[in-house]
Amino acid sequence: MKMGEYLQPTKRISDRAFDAIACVLVFAAYLVVFAVVNRESTFLKLALSSLSNLAPMVLLTVAVRPAIRRWLIDAPILRQCTGHVALAALFSFAWHWLILVLVGMRDGGSLTEFTVRAFFPEPALAWQFLQGVTIYALVASLTYMRAQPDLPSSADGEAEGWREAEPTLERYFIRLGEDIKPIDVSKVIMILGADDYAEVITAEGKHLVRTTLSKFEASLDPEQFLRIHRSRIVNVHKIEHAEPSGDGRLVLQMENGERIKTSRAGAKALRDRVL
Repeated sequence: MKMGEYLQPTKRISDRAFDAIACVLVFAAYLVVFAVVNRESTFLKLALSSLSNLAPMVLLTVAVRPAIRRWLIDAPILRQCTGHVALAALFSFAWHWLILVLVGMRDGGSLTEFTVRAFFPEPALAWQFLQGVTIYALVASLTYMRAQPDLPSSADGEAEGWREAEPTLERYFIRLGEDIKPIDVSKVIMILGADDYAEVITAEGKHLVRTTLSKFEASLDPEQFLRIHRSRIVNVHKIEHAEPSGDGRLVLQMENGERIKTSRAGAKALRDRVL
């Protein structure tokens, strides 16, 4: 088995690149809309109007996306629904308020002295809030989609057949300065997802492997390694004990002393191994 064949860099676009592309497209869309509506405006004014809408959207997206990932994705359905309704209302109101502030600064020509109206006149107010709710729904949907594990592609039948015939990964190599060090997979305690990298934790320390968590998982022995969370894989041979943590989840005490919490699906997968 060749090391490079299992641990290749992912072709999936990174979160940062995805966000950058989305910002460029949204800015361009606003620019086109404002240009059609205000044909006599200069490019600078059109660009400032577009930024007045885009900048608050980016700030609020950066704020709500971690909240969705941490508290809602793995939550019970009722909590998810309630949380999304509350966040959607907050997102829409805050976006509206920040746009008003930026528009006031733009029209006043000053960062410290400007006039802000409480709300846009109707029906612009209703349209603005509808936009806010719609944008939040898109942000939430994309957050859920980006949190899902990569699905293996079956487009290349020969490659798929090759993977099935290959044994699971037993050893790989990492670079430490100018040196190359072998790592026995059996010594891995857990693996954490870190964007386009996987952070591998052993008793000797931590290191990064340039591959996604899902791609790494596909090369591991499923009898030895278990994905207990969308961003965590554990070596079941390194679990000292597990205890309930409520809501169908478990807390795992690992061999190195770390305690990690499973998702409900991860807890179920671990319980299914109980004889």
